[in-house]
Amino acid sequence: VVTVSSPKKDGFVPPTENEVLKILEEASTKKVDAYVDNIITKPLIEKKPKPGRVTKTKEIKEYSITEWTLSNGARVILKPTDFKNDEIVFSAYSRGGTSLASDKDFISAANAAATVSEGGVGEFDATTLRKLLAGKIVSVNPGISELSENFSGNASPEDLETLFQLVHLYFTSPRKDTAAVQAYLARQKAFVENNRLSPESAFRDTFYVTTSQYHFRSRPMTVKILDEYNFDRAIAFYKDRYADASDFIFFFIGNFELVKMKPFVEQYLASLPNLKRKESWRDVNRISPKGVIEKEVRKGIDPKSYVLMSFTGSFEWNLQNLFDFQAMTEVLDIKLREVIREDKSGTYGVDVSGSPSLFPRKQYSITIWFGCAPERVKELTQAVLQQIDSIKLKQPEQIYMDKVKEMTRRELQVNRRENRWWLSTLRTFYANGEDLPPLSQVEKMIENLSGTAIQTAVSRYFNMNNYVRVVLFPEKKE
Repeated sequence: VVTVSSPKKDGFVPPTENEVLKILEEASTKKVDAYVDNIITKPLIEKKPKPGRVTKTKEIKEYSITEWTLSNGARVILKPTDFKNDEIVFSAYSRGGTSLASDKDFISAANAAATVSEGGVGEFDATTLRKLLAGKIVSVNPGISELSENFSGNASPEDLETLFQLVHLYFTSPRKDTAAVQAYLARQKAFVENNRLSPESAFRDTFYVTTSQYHFRSRPMTVKILDEYNFDRAIAFYKDRYADASDFIFFFIGNFELVKMKPFVEQYLASLPNLKRKESWRDVNRISPKGVIEKEVRKGIDPKSYVLMSFTGSFEWNLQNLFDFQAMTEVLDIKLREVIREDKSGTYGVDVSGSPSLFPRKQYSITIWFGCAPERVKELTQAVLQQIDSIKLKQPEQIYMDKVKEMTRRELQVNRRENRWWLSTLRTFYANGEDLPPLSQVEKMIENLSGTAIQTAVSRYFNMNNYVRVVLFPEKKE
């Protein structure tokens, strides 16, 4: 069976049946040499670096955490666990990110980590590296966000040294591969071209540029914008971000013993370069708009609409406010699901999510999303706003507090047996420069959650004179 899929557009002529059969016949009679695989036997690092050392040790017994300070200034946070026998998860963090790039180099900087990932490390291109790691359970990925440069990865205990070697190579020996990067860019451009035809894409783009006040770095991606990428500047930016390990924090959670970790840490992490730079991220001044802003996007022909609402403002950062904020979004999510989806049968799904942030400034963002029939947009939007107002006027019933308490307790119980949850939690506290709170503090906050706290939070964070609403409608028929 031969199938042909082609676009339907002016000027394009699909192949005829005879043309397809001819191609098939030519291919079936062509002589092709058998593929010969080159077996790689070389080690990742032929000459191991001169090791540094652990210069300081600190223990946080309540969390079963050990902190090591290394001779090059880097810090390593280790938490051995017995949750999974074959899993060690890893992360690394340093302040800076694409915020330190100029606007001219932003696209190059935003694709710098991908440039290196596509190119490989040391003597090995990406394809050879995959072959070399075949059969091993190990993964290391560099990444550069707006405010930080990072690593993420994992390994089985048996392949732990390979993980450390990869981290060392990604720091010291990123590989240039112009052909691989050109293929990557071609894939990105094809994705962008296809994506721009999607009504949902136009809807999301409108939302993001509106909530960022058309900030230069929030431009919807196009092929023209991708053409701003420069290979040499991308590599140079990557090398600069990973030139100094002294301000990095490394995290390891999983099935390991400290005595076996220490030689790897000293060999591959403490030996990384130390430029003693004191640097941080830069505020690129992406600020949310003020007032009420409502926009309509008309795209596509399907009889469906999507509604996105965003509420933003300043946030007083402390653990109690963070807990109350999260509990508030969960209560509102439950209430809207009951009213919008179940009572009014207006949507298959509604979502409330919130994200307070400490950097680059203390602020919060809450988004409410739902899909519905176009003719019900006004009705259901009013229903959402009415539910918010009802909590401001009267605190929610105890049944909602009980649901959130039970859900939070259950999630906490499950999460505390997950390596990746510990990795995310520890990374957040250390990246924010905050001390870890007593474990009992969260349990107390759950127990003390009240309707008054939810009512106060809704009144504080939902300002009806300050929000953005974007709605997707199908195109109007002529």
